[in-house]
Amino acid sequence: MTAVLVPDELGPPIALMFSGGLDSSAAALSLAPRHRELHLLTYANGFGHFGQQRSRNRVAAIRQALGQQVGERIHHSVLSTRDLMQRLVVDTAARDFASFRSGFIWCMGCKLAMHARSAAYCQEHGITTMADGSNSGTDEMVEQSLLSLSMVRAFYAGFGIDFITPVYEQSRDESREILDRAGMKAGIKVLDRHLGVQPTCVAGELYYLPYLLFNKRVKHEDKVVGRYIREKLPIARELVADLVP
Repeated sequence: MTAVLVPDELGPPIALMFSGGLDSSAAALSLAPRHRELHLLTYANGFGHFGQQRSRNRVAAIRQALGQQVGERIHHSVLSTRDLMQRLVVDTAARDFASFRSGFIWCMGCKLAMHARSAAYCQEHGITTMADGSNSGTDEMVEQSLLSLSMVRAFYAGFGIDFITPVYEQSRDESREILDRAGMKAGIKVLDRHLGVQPTCVAGELYYLPYLLFNKRVKHEDKVVGRYIREKLPIARELVADLVP
């Protein structure tokens, strides 16, 4: 489906936050042929977060779609973020909810734990570019808002890592077309979401349920989200330091 570049034309190793959903799968299919190595990172936060085998299945499908020459350059890891989640979110959940008055603290905190683990992984493997599948079509999710992404980008920069969002401006239809050309199914379509092909987080599903059922966006105030992230980033930096002495 994609022209295979010769080794001298390939970009450096790159890592991608990978659930196996529509956007991260489309990003993986686009990035893998262009880099010497693609490290797909899936996470397990240990608090009602299950179904990581779905991500493994998607990796197998991507390798098959791209062929052996590209597929053998794809590495997949399922990383535990339980301890990070405990410190960033669980230990202070009651206090944080009283301060921020919104359930977004669980989803945003969980994503920050993933970013901290990703930064550590990149340092461990000498990777200088980290990507994720954030998309403007799903920016109702607090962790995919432009504000959140800009603050996360600065977080990675502190470790000498570039953070990119290769499919952010790509339409959902374009992502579906990429998967279709690869012979992969996008999943069960509900509104503009696709279910059943990526891990499930019980808390996250409940928080965004009004959108899935009634197409009702959950509102987040930038100043509140920004304050939350600013409070948590020093902890995230400490966690990276603990993981990579």
